[in-house]
Amino acid sequence: MGHRISDEVINQVRRHFDIVDVVGKYVQLKKSGRNYFGLCPFHSEKTPSFSVAADKQIYYCFGCGAGGDSIKFIMDVEQLSFLETVERLAEEAGISLPNEVRELTPEEVERTTLYKILDLSAKLYHHVLMNTPQGNDGKAYLARRRVNPETAQEFQLGFAPRSYDFLLSFLTKRGYATSLIEKAGLIKKNESQGIYRDRFYGRLMFPIHDSKGRVIAFGARSFEENEQAKYLNSPETGMFHKRKQLYNLHRAKSSIRKEQNIVLAEGYMDVIMMWQEGVHTGVATLGTALSEDQVKVIKQHTKSVIICYDSDNAGRNAALKALELMKPHELMAKVVALPIGFDPDDYIRRFGGNSFQKEMISGALSSTSFQLELAKKDFRLQDEVERLAYIRKAVELISDLPIAIEQDHYLRKLAEEFQISMEALKEEQRHIRFRKKKQAWGDKEAGKWNNGYKEDGKRVLRKLRSYHPIERAEMHLLAHMMRDRSACDWVQDHLGADFQTEVHTALVAHLYSYYAEGHPADLGQFLHSLNEPSFIHKATEIAMMDVPDEVSEEALKDYINQVKQVPLEREWNKNQKLVKQIERAGEPMKAAQLGLELIEQLRQKKKMR
Repeated sequence: MGHRISDEVINQVRRHFDIVDVVGKYVQLKKSGRNYFGLCPFHSEKTPSFSVAADKQIYYCFGCGAGGDSIKFIMDVEQLSFLETVERLAEEAGISLPNEVRELTPEEVERTTLYKILDLSAKLYHHVLMNTPQGNDGKAYLARRRVNPETAQEFQLGFAPRSYDFLLSFLTKRGYATSLIEKAGLIKKNESQGIYRDRFYGRLMFPIHDSKGRVIAFGARSFEENEQAKYLNSPETGMFHKRKQLYNLHRAKSSIRKEQNIVLAEGYMDVIMMWQEGVHTGVATLGTALSEDQVKVIKQHTKSVIICYDSDNAGRNAALKALELMKPHELMAKVVALPIGFDPDDYIRRFGGNSFQKEMISGALSSTSFQLELAKKDFRLQDEVERLAYIRKAVELISDLPIAIEQDHYLRKLAEEFQISMEALKEEQRHIRFRKKKQAWGDKEAGKWNNGYKEDGKRVLRKLRSYHPIERAEMHLLAHMMRDRSACDWVQDHLGADFQTEVHTALVAHLYSYYAEGHPADLGQFLHSLNEPSFIHKATEIAMMDVPDEVSEEALKDYINQVKQVPLEREWNKNQKLVKQIERAGEPMKAAQLGLELIEQLRQKKKMR
């Protein structure tokens, strides 16, 4: 048994929030006609295909099919369960939740158990590190890296002993099923021996948390010289998606909101040492390059980012890619220019946290300054020819800036640095623009499409998917039925569940059942009653259709007649094949007579309909 929330409270929560406000905290929306459009937060795109209907209180992406109401949006964007989402929104709205007790769904029970397994594992690893001889290697490593015990406690650092079944044995003795321990990403099966083993052993453990501070995975550092992977992460699970998570965000987010910036690093130790020295806005990616999803997570908390990557070539290139990824999201990005050969952790241990904050963080370069400084490394500036080549490259970079004031600012800095007149630099800029414009003319026939959308002035137009007329007729029927109980009753009396498209048949069955239980014509509530994601996506797509608010009986009849025409056509085609078979058998008179009879039968059936 467990805590559940009644439909009445769920609807109260849903009605409290305007979906435009909810989505607007995560997506930059622009009104076009009746709806709002923006870049989808659930897949990568450059042209808006994500639509929010304020009048229907639903959203739908015509690119990836994501759709639902405000509760479903928060569930998906924050990776929360339904129960967690409603509880969070209710708290935000000031709606008290009664202490109701009903049976949890199997999915909710399993998810709760997985959280318990991961939390217990983190506590066990931490105990081993801090209180047992098995953790001595880990403690010695942290001491060398100048991580103090208080910081190790704060980050719940741990140690996985050199045993293949240490954690497995501990958890199974406490009644947890092997299948669930595997689902949590903590063990893996040795196929050759047919037995399960701990995924992590002989490693320093870094718990990874979700936005609510729950352990969802682990990062692990090896001490073995011959180990191929120095760092190892948990595998992807139902709760852990490394391209959507940022290490330490749950701990840093209050400081991020307060200071209105985030320091983005590459490694766990970078973040830990920054925290220890008073930089509490640090987060890190999880062993991969910065992803589109992580940029969207950052944007939810702040618009100002300080990239603090390693100073080697890989780190500088990663910083360039991160800047490019952030550009469409209009984030204000700066880059810390660490000395060659240093990462944030190295710098702090060498020069101290005070120097790191004053010299590195406060002295972070703007995105443009960083790119200009990086470009210098490709040229020998002492050589006159290469110096002029760099200046041309610099002017080209500056010309790509969207704001004229910025362009003028950096051109003046360039003029001062190399003692060149502004007139000469602006003349070079004009040549660059002319060249690019000429290239654009050559490419003008290559229209770029993205997810079925294109820009047309200020409007975003959808390139509608081509549906069979029968499919479209059924979609119109369902659109009216979801909005109007009386329309649904009329269709039920005259057509029943005889829809010809499989997913529409399933949806209409759900709709009849939904109304039979006494529910109102409420799109959000109906979508909530659908458990299958494909049904939710289809129902949302249909609900987003632009149909009249009221529908006449004649229009419903017309749609129904189109749907009923399908079985008649199938019967006609079947009988036509039979007539041809009789003809081939050498009985033309019999075939002609049968054909006339079939035509008359079909005519009578059409009259009856």
